[in-house]
Amino acid sequence: MDDISPEQVRNEVRKFWKVYCSKREDEFAKLYFPEATILEIDARRVEPALLMVARRARELFSPLSSLNAELGRIDVQILEPGIAVASYGLHFHLVRVSASGKRFESDMPVTRVTQVFQRDQSGALRILHEHMSAGRVSPPKELSDSDQ
Repeated sequence: MDDISPEQVRNEVRKFWKVYCSKREDEFAKLYFPEATILEIDARRVEPALLMVARRARELFSPLSSLNAELGRIDVQILEPGIAVASYGLHFHLVRVSASGKRFESDMPVTRVTQVFQRDQSGALRILHEHMSAGRVSPPKELSDSDQ
């Protein structure tokens, strides 16, 4: 298998956000190793990728939700031939749907992401670990029915 290049990782990060913001659930789950660990923006503990994918699908992939990410510069460190770390900032804006059906808008202009990528058995890059944090988060704003 070829060594991972920084540009391959940057392309994978851009693909990640395109799939995520397009709410393509079937493709989204395939971006992660099943045993991947995730530390969300508002999380107090690490959770398994399968649980995170199910939660994001329920809250964020609804027709009434929306996702937008404006990526900054993507720094890449190659740790060994098949493992790399991507670190970058972005402006993340979302509308999520709660279990009660209410919609909430959040704007995170200073969001930071670190993702560890590893090649799987077929040679595809997949996420092994992900950590998101935000420097400034406005309190979620409940949207009215007329805000659709």
